[in-house]
Amino acid sequence: MSNNTVSQVSVQEYVEGLRSGNGGYTKQGLRKLNWCGQDLQGCDLRGLDLHGLKIIGANLKGANLCDANLSGADLSEADLSGAYLRGANLRAADLSEANLRGADLRGADLWGANLSEANLRGTELSWADLSEAYLRGANLRAADLRAADLSEANLSGANLSGADLSCANLSEAILDWDEIPLVPNIDAAVLEAIEAGGKLEMETWHTCKTTHCRAGWVITIAGEDGKALEEQLGTNAAAALIYARSGSHPVPNWYASTETALEDIKYRAEQQLAASQLISLEEKGIEIG
Repeated sequence: MSNNTVSQVSVQEYVEGLRSGNGGYTKQGLRKLNWCGQDLQGCDLRGLDLHGLKIIGANLKGANLCDANLSGADLSEADLSGAYLRGANLRAADLSEANLRGADLRGADLWGANLSEANLRGTELSWADLSEAYLRGANLRAADLRAADLSEANLSGANLSGADLSCANLSEAILDWDEIPLVPNIDAAVLEAIEAGGKLEMETWHTCKTTHCRAGWVITIAGEDGKALEEQLGTNAAAALIYARSGSHPVPNWYASTETALEDIKYRAEQQLAASQLISLEEKGIEIG
């Protein structure tokens, strides 16, 4: 197939020819096509090398892009709603203002990706690498971010209402800190409340004034500011952000058993108190060791 012929073939037709094993269609030829604004709804693009391509404004609704290489690609304003991107390489890709609502990005590599103003409502992002990603103003409402790496990500102005941040890494993330209460030695504070007669029950968020799950205790200890944040974002996301603000990383597993949660609380509390004591001694000019 000549270069002139390639330029006249639609992306969908070319991909179908490539999948069929037709010798006239090559993976190299994919890079000579015009991808911008193309209708690729439901297209099978699994495993293809599309790095650095301009796919601006394309309709990729429900497309299968699992394990595809889209590193550095420009997907700004593209419709990827309901698309399958599990394990895809989207490192440093431009997804600004893209519609990723309900997409499956589990385990995807989004390091350094631009997701500003992107619609990620209800998106599956568990175990995804979003470190250093730019998510300013992104809609992450009800997104699944369990165990996602959000370290050094810019989440300023992002909507995290109802998001699941259990086990997520938010270390050094950029957040709207003024809206998030800080609880010094947060796990030590939770442990103290439990040992003072409170009860930890991981099966429910709140039961009464003295019985809470781990996230519920965090909200309670954070006081009125904690409750206000909970009303805005829900218990899961609010408690996660309070943990991040208070310097305890990663976010705990909100769904662990009561026994496992208590063990982790005690472990973190010991680490926090030891660090506080060390800082206190250093401030007094006392040398250690």
